[in-house]
Amino acid sequence: MAKTLIEMEAAARDYGRLASQRQEEYLNVLEKVESTPAEVNAAVEARDAMKQKYDAMNAEISAKKAAMNVSASDTKKPSNREKAVNGFADMVRGVVANNRIAKLDDFKNAVLAPTTAPVGPADEKQNGAWALPTNVSTDFISTPLAPNPLVDAAAHSAIVNLEIPRIDITFGNAFNGIADGATAKEVELKGSDVKFGRIKSKVFVGLSETVLAGTNLALTQFVYSRLQDGLLKLEANRAFATTPVTGEEHMSLYDESNAVKVVSGANKYSAIIAAIADFEDEYADNLTIFMSRKDWFEIQTALANGNNSFYSQTPEQVFGIPVQLTAKAVKPVIGDFSQYHVNYDPTTAQFEQDKDIKTGIVSFVATTWVDAQVKLAAAFRIADVNTGSTEPEEG
Repeated sequence: MAKTLIEMEAAARDYGRLASQRQEEYLNVLEKVESTPAEVNAAVEARDAMKQKYDAMNAEISAKKAAMNVSASDTKKPSNREKAVNGFADMVRGVVANNRIAKLDDFKNAVLAPTTAPVGPADEKQNGAWALPTNVSTDFISTPLAPNPLVDAAAHSAIVNLEIPRIDITFGNAFNGIADGATAKEVELKGSDVKFGRIKSKVFVGLSETVLAGTNLALTQFVYSRLQDGLLKLEANRAFATTPVTGEEHMSLYDESNAVKVVSGANKYSAIIAAIADFEDEYADNLTIFMSRKDWFEIQTALANGNNSFYSQTPEQVFGIPVQLTAKAVKPVIGDFSQYHVNYDPTTAQFEQDKDIKTGIVSFVATTWVDAQVKLAAAFRIADVNTGSTEPEEG
């Protein structure tokens, strides 16, 4: 099987690391007074063999690059955008055709994918794309097929073994001013730090021969947009899961383990209004409502009461705060969604292929490790009708 340039460069980096390790081992043998000539010779052979592999692989890489430059001599030098497109398409075809596994940690050097992403403000739009090569996304890929409203509302990062302070990240020195509120009680109960784990996540993209045989740009756009779409759907599914998968309960705003307060009312409108009024002042300016279109249409019809002009009112005009309509929110959730945090582990993402024997469809598969945490349950409320209690209940 012909090796791609990306795979050869990854192998060269491995050989380089091993060559340095063999050199250190050789020096350690020399420093030992009791080392025998046989041990010294063995260390020399191991060092030289690995250095030979490293040099030989670099020579092959240079030759392959030279051949690629010759074949492209009649065209202009490819831009960074074109390199990203060609690199991504080359990797996809290699994975699918030869059943290879491509690790993002190696692939990032070809397409400038990051290994860490700082926790930034919401307007930076850090999201599931951090698990994929970023310049491929920012240069030309269209928005996901089914946008996830959490992208703009929730906090996102891609940091290994992330651990953040539960309170300082939002309130800083102002914490003393809310020492008696629900937030302070929650921090005292749960501890001052939020620790992120790693939950395995897979996204499958079915590929036809037509797509694989298409242009590099078409293949990259098709695969990348669907991978990003799948990752973002996973985020929303987990955040609003009423029956979470075992081990993912802590990701759901509805799960009783997060103890999000339920505020009831005679109807959905009054429940939402009561929930908004129930928040501590510290959250008031950052509230957003996530609710289903079904609930909104029901509220709209009840408030209109036959007045057709009312139907021109937007949800934001009715409630006075931003509203996101999503079918996943089976009960309205109101809160400061920057306190819902999704973190990707960027060092373990990989791409591989999977073939369904029954259908014959070949899938390009992205495997990522991710976790999501409700940093402060006090920043959220669930609006319900006639629950008869304001205590947390299971969604």
